[in-house]
Amino acid sequence: MAKVTGLLFLFFSNLLWSNTLCNDSISSLIPHNFTGQIAIKEKNTFIFKENYGPKERVFGTMINDSTVFNIGQISQTIIYYIFENLFNTGRLQPKDKVNKYINTFPYENIQIEHLLKHQSGLPHLYAKLYHRKVYNNWNLKLSERSVRFNNTDILKILAKEKPKLNFVPGDSFAYSDLNYLVLSSLIEKITSTSFSNYVNTIFETMPLIRGIVSASTDTILNKAYGYRLFSDSIFQLCDNLKTRGLPFDDGTFGNQHIYLSASNLADWGQFIFSKIDINLIKKTPDKEIMGGIKYDPIRNIVSKNGFFGGTSSKLIFIPENNLVLAINSAILNSLSKETTFNSLIDYLKSLN
Repeated sequence: MAKVTGLLFLFFSNLLWSNTLCNDSISSLIPHNFTGQIAIKEKNTFIFKENYGPKERVFGTMINDSTVFNIGQISQTIIYYIFENLFNTGRLQPKDKVNKYINTFPYENIQIEHLLKHQSGLPHLYAKLYHRKVYNNWNLKLSERSVRFNNTDILKILAKEKPKLNFVPGDSFAYSDLNYLVLSSLIEKITSTSFSNYVNTIFETMPLIRGIVSASTDTILNKAYGYRLFSDSIFQLCDNLKTRGLPFDDGTFGNQHIYLSASNLADWGQFIFSKIDINLIKKTPDKEIMGGIKYDPIRNIVSKNGFFGGTSSKLIFIPENNLVLAINSAILNSLSKETTFNSLIDYLKSLN
């Protein structure tokens, strides 16, 4: 009888173990050269947090739980949330024209909702626009052509050059970095405060989310610096645009310059995913919501990616068991391949 009881205990223990999280199993699914952070959250509890490698590849200081990464375009989800609040409080409306608030904005028919939904028709890349319209202007001194540009500089280019729209606003969909740069400038106009101050007030209402908002400098305490790693193990720093071969640095808000650790990113993900009707977006997998979040019907996940300089971030929600996965990487484009973390995602989907 004792032997039967022991066998039954072993059987059910193994069955239970196979459907619960194992740290060693997760670690075995992380790419061997991965440098960054991974945080996994279930409801209000972190079930896995780990840091890998050095944060700047120069002095060898290791990444820790409070190391922050530039989350790139994931910052668009924060901007979208801010506008939802502004709409709900009646401070503005989705169909308000942008030039109602920014009187130098030269496009009469672009509404706020066109920017939020990438239906404005504005050019795709603001850095390319700046390079073509400012840096290549040989009437300017070299010192004036190589400065760190910001949102105001981009708005000045739009007002002066009025680049042709790719389509009539509202008639089509095409992603444009410019949309969220204009939106962050709108936030400053509407709230009469800086973008960084306003976002920080949002974070203050969410004690779990401790972020850093900074576009004026890339030198931030305990920040991870991105890099490229070549086959001969030589690495190259990739931070902002100068280290990517362009002659100036990007000091804009809207597409980047919000810094979060993976834990804080998971906290934000849990908050923003709670506002999404999963069943609704499953019916329209091609549609982006909440600042670019999309449903992947093949993987059965909801996700949003962010890239800037050499760092990249990924925020994933697994509907099957309500897990939030946040990944920050310091290796250039290590998250750009959708298959990189498929094995980890499959493992997490198998958990009860």
